[in-house]
Amino acid sequence: MTNILLCLLLGASAAVVDEGQLNQEAEDAMVGAPPGAPLPESAQGVGDPFPSGLPLEWLGPLSDNLRFTLDLSGRFEYATDSQEWSITQMYGFDLFKVLSDRRGDFATIVMQGFATRINNNPNPPWFFDGPTDWEFIYRIFSINWKLAPRGALNLKMGHFEMPFGLETLIDTNGTLRQMGTARNLGIKADWGATLNGVVNGMQYEFGLGRGSGQQWQSAGSPYDFVGRIGTDPDKGWWVGVSGFAGSLYRPNGLIARRRIGIDAGIERGSWTFMGEVSGGDNDDDSAIQFLGDVSWRDPEQKWFLYGQLQVNKQRSAASGWFGTTQTNLGVEWAPDQHWTLSAQWVQNLEPAANGQRDALIQMQARYRF
Repeated sequence: MTNILLCLLLGASAAVVDEGQLNQEAEDAMVGAPPGAPLPESAQGVGDPFPSGLPLEWLGPLSDNLRFTLDLSGRFEYATDSQEWSITQMYGFDLFKVLSDRRGDFATIVMQGFATRINNNPNPPWFFDGPTDWEFIYRIFSINWKLAPRGALNLKMGHFEMPFGLETLIDTNGTLRQMGTARNLGIKADWGATLNGVVNGMQYEFGLGRGSGQQWQSAGSPYDFVGRIGTDPDKGWWVGVSGFAGSLYRPNGLIARRRIGIDAGIERGSWTFMGEVSGGDNDDDSAIQFLGDVSWRDPEQKWFLYGQLQVNKQRSAASGWFGTTQTNLGVEWAPDQHWTLSAQWVQNLEPAANGQRDALIQMQARYRF
């Protein structure tokens, strides 16, 4: 097993990639929280979100409700149209800490940072300096303060994920399986603050962000407002409504995004059926997004299979509707609490300029300790 990880993490120098491989979908995967840490924390009560971690008993009382995990992953992506490889390596940490006093828990700290390497990619996310580069990626760096009893009102400050759609409840960041939040909204996580909590069985989170994502940028005064309210998913089903409005930073100017969305899901034994649809504007163009997701997990929690249909379209006055329609088929295998091996086939259903429907094959090894 160790040899698999070393091949993935150290084999980057042997790859040559063509343009377009590390796109918004890859950014979506890099900037969020790891599995097991969905938002908001207060909606679930205090818990330990990581399945493994370093022994910290030597810290004494500081180790209470504290978990620190090192997280290493390597990803290969092969594009059938260019017949080239792309490689991403991520070396990071996850820290989870519940602050308490004699009256009980009063805050939750989540800190996740990853030194991220991309190799020979001519079209990386904007916060990378070039096709081959290192960047430190902030996933979640936040503290969630308890302001009212029983989780009714909390104040979260720092770098947080957008509380929009399925990603709020089904956290998939750092994995191949994605809900397409960054592609849909133009941003996945941002610096700012949210109010969140649970009232009468309804979960809510509403936030204001800087609008610049990974880096704090104020040129042009970017911003974003975002929020979601929904039923409790612990009942085995849920429905949620989300909204987003922002003027988002890019190095060459601001982009505008507005969305209203609805999401729903139901669990039946080992199966989960989910859907999300949203509509709004990309600058002056109308935009729509749809996601359908069906997944199965075995009773021993080792195998996870899923299939998705994702549609992202926008309409301009000059060219009408354009965008992407794709299917995703994936598998994850977690043989123990440290390893997760996964693979995914992404098939574009819209023909390219050459008439071909290209595909992307992705493989990832992840080790946490």
